[in-house]
Amino acid sequence: MNNMSELNKFLKVMNKMGYPNPNTKTIARSMDYDLDEFLPNLIEEVGEERAEEFTENALSKLSEDGKGIKIPINGPDEYVYLDIYESRIDLDETETQVLINWGWGESRLLSQDENGDDTYKTLDQIYDDIGMGEWGEWDEMIDSIHNECYDYIKNNCGFGIWFDKQQ
Repeated sequence: MNNMSELNKFLKVMNKMGYPNPNTKTIARSMDYDLDEFLPNLIEEVGEERAEEFTENALSKLSEDGKGIKIPINGPDEYVYLDIYESRIDLDETETQVLINWGWGESRLLSQDENGDDTYKTLDQIYDDIGMGEWGEWDEMIDSIHNECYDYIKNNCGFGIWFDKQQ
């Protein structure tokens, strides 16, 4: 079977199952469809402009009432909203990810107050509370959140995101 008929078969199934879908990776695996070929196949099948429209629509379907995409972090009580202002496909940069211009929306993350007690804070509050010597921890936390965002998008859409420009 050629790549285009595999893509069309995959898209038909995803359309019936609902897309985006948190089981996209499992569905693709069960059909023996290689998601690493998804964006190149999509561009080959419909062209770059329509492929970008497809990925933009998929990302916007994950968005909640203009608040951004709610990404669960460490369970349902912690989250960040990822705002995507622009997305684009650049196969020269990456064949498996959509480049995004992005920012953080509302957030609620477990942190500690000045007494060391657990409390929920926003990303901005955590950033404001950073002391000298804690920047490494901040960077690790942001990297971890980026990974959670990537995994959430990949699991639901079948393609990842590349954090290109923060706004």
